[in-house]
Amino acid sequence: MARLIRMTGGNFRLLTRLLTQIERVLEVNELHVVSAEVVEAARDSLVIGQG
Repeated sequence: MARLIRMTGGNFRLLTRLLTQIERVLEVNELHVVSAEVVEAARDSLVIGQG
């Protein structure tokens, strides 16, 4: 959770967008667990900051 907050700079709107994108990545790939790879894929698709 702390990583997500750092990634979005505490911006609630951006955090909401990122969480929505994580849900999409999970659904498209038929996954049930949020991993670092899923978060990175969601971040990359939204073009949020650098890893």
